[in-house]
Amino acid sequence: MERTIQFIVADQVSTLNRITSAFVRLQCNIDELHVQHSAQEGISNMELKVNIKDEDVFNIVLKKLEQQVNVLSIRSN
Repeated sequence: MERTIQFIVADQVSTLNRITSAFVRLQCNIDELHVQHSAQEGISNMELKVNIKDEDVFNIVLKKLEQQVNVLSIRSN
């Protein structure tokens, strides 16, 4: 099932690495990645599209992402 995850993240060097490592550990691929600067300096908007069929795995990914220091907000659908 294709899902979209939207983030508000701190615009720092390690942010993308921290986010992708959550997917690597669970052996999930990211199908699309979009990043844009926001109106607020030091903050970026990020959108990922992933294909994760298992609801439990998806919830684990979301929990791991919420634990990341650079992730300020997450929405998924």
